[in-house]
Parts: sequence; C-alpha cells; structure tokens
Amino acid sequence: MGGPIIKDRAFFFYSFEGDRITRTAPVSASRNVPLASLGRGEVRYRNPEGGITTLTTAQLNAIFPSVGINPAAVAVLANAASRYPANDFSIGDGLNTAGFRFNTPLPAERNSHVGKFDFNLTSKQQAFLRANVIYDLIARERRFPDTPAPTIWSHPVGIAAGHTWTITDNIVNNFRYGYTREAFSEQGDSSENAISFRFVFSPLTFSRTLTRITPVQNFTDDLSWLKGNHSVAFGTNIRLIRNRRNTFSNAFDDAITNPSFYQGGGSPISGAVNAFSPISGSRVGVQNAVTALIGRFSQYSALFTFDQDGILLPSGTPAAREFRTEEYDAYFQDAWKLTPNLTVTYGLRYSISRPVYEKNGFEVKTSIPLSDIFELRQQAAAIGQNYVTPVILERSGPANSATPLYNYDKNNFQPRVGIAWSPSFKNGFLGKVFGKNHESVIRGGFSITNDYYGQQLAVTFDLNNTLGFSSSQDIAANTFNLTTRPAPLFTGFGQAVRPLPRINDPGNITFPRTQPFEPNPAGFAQDRRIESTLDSKLVAPINYSWNLTFERELPRGLVVQASYLGRTARNLIASRDVMALNNLVDPTSKTDWFTVATQLEILRAQGTPILAIPQIPWFANMLPPDIAQRMNDNYFGEEVIDPSLNQTQAVYAVAALVYGNDWTDTQDVIEQGLERNIFFHPQYGALSGFSSIARSNYHAGAISLRQRLGRSLSYDFNYTLSHSLDDASGLQTAGAFGGAFILSPLRQRESYASSDFDVRHIINANSVWELPFGRDRRFFNDISRVADAFLGGWQLTGIFRWNSGLPISTPFDDARWATNWNAQSNTVRIRDVQTCPERGGRLFGCNTVAAYQSFRNAYPGEPGDRNVFRLPGYVNLDMGVSKSFNLPWNENHKLQLRVEAFNVTNTQRMNSPDTGSRTGYGLGLDPQTFTSLDDIPPNWARFIGIQGAPRVMQFGIRYSF
Repeated sequence: MGGPIIKDRAFFFYSFEGDRITRTAPVSASRNVPLASLGRGEVRYRNPEGGITTLTTAQLNAIFPSVGINPAAVAVLANAASRYPANDFSIGDGLNTAGFRFNTPLPAERNSHVGKFDFNLTSKQQAFLRANVIYDLIARERRFPDTPAPTIWSHPVGIAAGHTWTITDNIVNNFRYGYTREAFSEQGDSSENAISFRFVFSPLTFSRTLTRITPVQNFTDDLSWLKGNHSVAFGTNIRLIRNRRNTFSNAFDDAITNPSFYQGGGSPISGAVNAFSPISGSRVGVQNAVTALIGRFSQYSALFTFDQDGILLPSGTPAAREFRTEEYDAYFQDAWKLTPNLTVTYGLRYSISRPVYEKNGFEVKTSIPLSDIFELRQQAAAIGQNYVTPVILERSGPANSATPLYNYDKNNFQPRVGIAWSPSFKNGFLGKVFGKNHESVIRGGFSITNDYYGQQLAVTFDLNNTLGFSSSQDIAANTFNLTTRPAPLFTGFGQAVRPLPRINDPGNITFPRTQPFEPNPAGFAQDRRIESTLDSKLVAPINYSWNLTFERELPRGLVVQASYLGRTARNLIASRDVMALNNLVDPTSKTDWFTVATQLEILRAQGTPILAIPQIPWFANMLPPDIAQRMNDNYFGEEVIDPSLNQTQAVYAVAALVYGNDWTDTQDVIEQGLERNIFFHPQYGALSGFSSIARSNYHAGAISLRQRLGRSLSYDFNYTLSHSLDDASGLQTAGAFGGAFILSPLRQRESYASSDFDVRHIINANSVWELPFGRDRRFFNDISRVADAFLGGWQLTGIFRWNSGLPISTPFDDARWATNWNAQSNTVRIRDVQTCPERGGRLFGCNTVAAYQSFRNAYPGEPGDRNVFRLPGYVNLDMGVSKSFNLPWNENHKLQLRVEAFNVTNTQRMNSPDTGSRTGYGLGLDPQTFTSLDDIPPNWARFIGIQGAPRVMQFGIRYSF
C-alpha cells in the first residue's frame, strides 16, 4: 500500500510478502547404509562361478588374527541396517552396502517487509529513504528420517537513503548511502566428534553451526555533466565491510575407518581374502566391508583452537572472528556524440582495497611467501637437492602491529572504451544490409577490470587454515596395518579422539613459531601433515573483456542481434600444493623422478618380473646400494623386499608388491629407508595455498531474435555457442583441495581444460501471448461486458531452456595417489571411449567393460584428464495462464487469477555418477585387466541423481486498485 503524506511533497509505500511452505521431497542423494548381512558380521562377494560367497565372522577372525572383528562395530552396523533398510541399489556394492532413500520434510517460512518514503524537498532536490527487513527460516535435508534437521535462519536488514540535486540544467548530482546487514545462522546436526565408517555408514552429516553477521556501509556519489556533445560522469564508491562470524567448524575431532589409509591402501585387505576367490569387481566392496567390521580408526584428526594469547581452548569451543576491510573506487566517463549516429564512450576506473584484517589479531602468515617457497623448492630439485628450510609463522595485521596478510595492490587502473554506430544508407547493397533510417546499430567495447577477493578469501582461509590459532594433528596414511601396527578400536559414536595414539596435547603457543615442528638434527621428518594457508603475494585478478554486436531491425517488428563476446583473465586465485613432492633431477644423468618413475610404472603395468628390471642411472646415482635393506629395516620392519636387489629393482619391488601405482607412497618408503627427506618437505606431506597463478579464456557467439506482433504476442529467442577454459574453476570459497585446486603444480598446463561450468550450447526462449478474444480485441470485440468477463483477458506465458551438459573429468584412481600426497589423480584415456545412442543409465553408455578398459592409471606427475566428457544436457519448460477481470464497480480495480507450472513436461534428465564413491566413479589398478562385468562394480559410472526439480504448480490471485 502507499500514498501521499503531504500532497506533492512526501509519499510513503509499504509492502509485505510472506509464504509458508509445507512440503516433503526426496533427499538429493541416497545415504550409504550397511545391509543386514554386514550387520551380522558377514562379508559377501561374487565368486568366479557366478555365485555369492559369504565369509562369516569366524572366518574373518581367522583371516585377520591380529585385529579380528570388532563386536562394537558389528553392533552399530546391525542397528543401522535395521533402522534404515536399504532401498536403493544404485550405490554401494549391493552385497554389503547399498543406499537408503526417503522423503524429508522441508518446511520454509519467509517474511519480507519493505517500506519507502519519497520527498520532493524543492523543485530541484529529491530524497528518499527505504528499509527492507527479511526474516526466513528454512529447513535443510536431514541425514536420516530420525536425525536432527539442520536449518538456515536468515534475518538481513537493508537501509538506503538517497539525494538527487539538479544543480543546473546540465549538472546533476546523485548521492546514495546504503547499509546492509546480512545476518544468518546455519544450524548443524551435530555437536560431537565426527565418527563414521567410510563408504559404509555415517550416522549424521556432521554439519556444524555457523553464525555470521556482515554489516556493510556503502557511500556513492555520481555527478553527471552535459557539455555540448559530451555526457561526462564521474564519482566514487566507498564500502566499509565488517564480517563477524562464530563457528563450530573446527571445534570437534573426527575419526573414520578408512581402507585407503592402511599401509598399502586397501590391497592387503582384499589380498588376504583372495584365497577365497572373490572376483575383481568385488575388490573395493570387500575392502570397505572388512574395514568396517574390523572397526579400527585408520584415519583420525584432532583439531585444537587457541585464543589470541595462544591459550589452548577446550574441545567444542567455537571460533569467533571479525574480519574487516575498506574498498575505494573512483571513476571518470565520457559519452562523446561525435555525430548524430556515432557515439564513443570511454572512461577510467581506479580501485584499491585495504588488505583484509582480523580485528582482534587472529591473524598469521608465513615469514616467506608461499610462492617464493614453491620456486625455491623447484630450483633445488632441478640440481638434485631438497629445499628443507622450515616454514615459520608470524603474527600479522594491525591488531598485532605487523604487516598485513598480503600487500596492497595499487595498480588497479581499469580503462574502458565503447563505440555505438547506427549507419543509414539510402539504397544499394549497404542499404539492404544495414537498412535505411538507422535500422541497424553496431556496438563494440573493451574493458579491463579487477576482481575483489580479500573478504571471502580471508573468511575461507580462517575456516580451513590450521596454521596459526588453530592446529590439527592428523594421522598420516600408512601409519597402521592389520598385523604389527593395529589402529585403535572404535568403541561408539561420539568417541573421544584425543586419547588415541599419536595425538599429543600441543599446549599453549607463542609466535613466531615453526609448525608443525622442527625436524630432528639429522634433518629428517616423516610426519606427512596436510595443511592449508594463504600466499602473501596475492594480487587482484585482472580481466580483459571485449564484445562486438550487430543489431538489425527488420519488418513486422522483428529485431535480430548477433554478438561476439570474449574474456580472458590472468592472476586468478587458485590453490596448489606448494610442498608438492620434488621432481628430483639427477645431476649426473640429467633425468628426473617423473621420467624414471613413469618408466617403472609402465613396466609394472606390463607385469615385468622384478629381476628383469634393468638398472636405471637415476636410482643408481641418487640411492645407496643397500636401499632395499634400509626400506625393510626402517619402514616395513620385516623383510618385504629382497635385500639383494639393486636400487632400481628395490624401488620397483615396492610398487609391484605393495603400492601399485601409488607412487607418492613409494616415495615415502624411499625416504623412510634413507632417513632423509629428498622428496617431501620435512614439515608437510601437502600444504595447499591460495596464490595468484591461474588463467582463463572465454569466447562466445550469440544470436537473438525479438519480435512483437501487434499488442497480443511478443517473444524472444536466444542461442549462445561458447567455450570457457581455465586451470581450475573453483572459487575462493572452495576448500583447500577442492574445485580451485591445481593437482600437479609442477605441470600446471596439463590442467588447462574446459571449465567446470562450461556449457557449450544454450537455447532459451520466452513468450507472452494475450489471446485476441474479447472487447477491444481482434475476435469477439463487440460482445457484452458479461461475455467479456469470460472470454477476454486471457494471457499465456512460456519460458523454455535447453543447454548441453556440463563437463566431467575421467574417473579417479581409487585408493592411489600417483602425483599428490593428498589428492588423487584422474585417470588417462588410452583410446576414445565407446558410446551408444542410449546411455542405459550410465555415463559411458552400454558397453561398460569397453569403457572401463579405455583408461589407464595416472603416471607420476600426471593430474589426469580434466573435464573431457559431458554429462546429460538440461531441458525445461515453464508455462503460465492468467485471467484478468475488470471489476464492475470501478474500472481501476482489477482481479487477476494465475496458474503457473514449472517443468510442465516433468522431464527428468540424469545428473552425474557418484563421483565421491570408489565404486561409483573410481578405477581399479590396471583397468585393462578387468575383462568382464563381474570384474567391475555394478554401480560404476551409473547416474545417481536428476537435474532440476519435478513438476511444481502454483496458483495465485492478485487484486490491484
């Protein structure tokens, strides 16, 4: 509602919008659950005869006498199988695990208030004041029907005020002030340690409560000046940003039963069962099931947090932070009308932002920038050495009277230029192409812009960073085995993690500090910590954008527009492992680790006997003759490798007998045998850091048709052909090893491929058709008002969209890490993957065996093939029908009835395979040896979800007066 307060001087407006939604919907993804047989302590698998073999608890205890089956684990798995009986066999192995789907309540309550006051202060001055208050409460998916439902509570407030002053007839000033206070709370479903059985069962999502309040003040002033043929504008934009956050993200510890973290990955588990003849396709399922029944934590982490004085806080204490920054923009622009049909626009914007800082001093950085450390490690590796200088952390930021997290970037000059030309040719060929009387226009432009990055990056950094005022102690892969070094037992959900072996109370901290620790006097350290932090040499990403458009007006109101658009970006922020394992060069033979390890990997995949392996100079020059004995003594603790083997054969034996193509584990064995770091940095197994290192390129062609036929029908049709490529597609909000992570930073160019969000073809169309029936219309225009109430006022609307599918990378190496200590490589195609017109519910079509055999495991140093396949495309049609009534008591009163349907055809396009599952999208060792469907997990490359939502209809009534 609205109206005048003082006639012609002051006005008000107020609106309220609210909705209450009560609905249930299928969960977005099936939950992994154990089957009843696993709850009885049994492991099932397919045998070569085509039947199913069941191993009982007694048999499993005999196979694994040193660890046995954990009754506590069996009990919780039995309880889970009873409470959540499997009903979806598209995930899991179908014999020990499967999926559980259910409908979950998703109520939502939304409220929005808007109020506005407008004032005519004088004939040349106007002002307004606007306020917006929102109060929403939205439920999210719960893990299971009887577990807590996470919720999102949102209560943003916005206030805006403005003043417009017409100083003279050709000078106008606009001032705006805005205050936006974003406030929300994401309520988690757990306040206990995250204990789960990986690939088998997790009782909760273990989402943690997060509360954030982000007040932003915005001051803008724009002055426009008309001077002859020039329209000049200049102004400023100032933003004062505060971000207050309270989170439990790092307040609790976690522990899981993980087959991949046992010494040798999961191979010793399935290898021990091989005497009972499971087929290859059951390998992963057996590993997952046996690991769950053994019920020992092969992987766990303790997370410690500290206050600003370095005092260790109790477990379960949330982290409270307030990040601040200020951003300043100034610009100048001139639209110069050279001729009546030619306008040139040019301008310059300058931006600068203060490096983000934490108000209370919760801020540290490395004494040497991460990009420098990365370069120093490469330089050392190129001459056969390892850069092992410890990383030292020091306080940063104004609260600590120290330098900022990263430096000011003062070079953000952003020029822009554009041109618009509307030619007019009287006749001839050009007249036919461009039309007469300015029926066409050519527009083009170029600009340079910089991204703002500090605020979100700092928040993400604080959430994920465990260097500084938070700390983690993580159990490295290969710490435990199933014989001589058993992992600690699972005793129940919520179990304490800090009393477990190898977790030590860190005590209070001081700065500067070396974290995780300083290496021993011999310079050797074997604790392969996985951490993340921020590069202090960040600079603003720079974008170069350009476009060229031709628009032509044709008869009957048809307008055709064709455009070319381009954008290239440099210094994009991506994460990489600055402690990536050295590609060590032998100064004598001039060969590097990637080359010689790849030679051994090829021989291993060919099944070459150990004694047939020739001596390779790199190994002979870089390793001592007794390396086999040293690896036995210092790593295995028993004779696994024949001590008489030469250096090359000894390293090959580790790969052939224990780790397959997990070459980073082989590097770990070599180092522990040497008791000297040659590949790893002494402090870290992996240290992910965000740096200004990535690039992207985008090119697109677009064509649009717009037409309005009389007063009844209008439509738009648009088609875009485009391609976006980059090194990594994740944002700064991505995790340290997530979508923005470049897996092989020493070979970054191999990751340059189609962007994760690249959509090659997009078609969309929309139309509005007022049916030509009723009074003042083409048909039945002389009917009575009563008849017109039924026949007139009908309107049909429609929105259509189709696009080709998003990219997806090749399957990943399951349980092997050929290149990076923490992130698994994708596999590599050895031939084109066979396809067929019907996918058969799978990504790779109908010939699953041929598709599986089309890949090989990644070689050392390879990231694998990125984004080389396409998921199914998306199609959607929304339609609406409405009827308007002119109410008889007043022609200004109208009633409108609306019916709208979204996804009218209820089309369900498949989404993607289960990329988080070893059986869903992982590849076993040496895929070419998998020769039948029985060798391949039954749900491999099978789609597990749909795009979009099922058909939804809504009904509305609008009364306007």
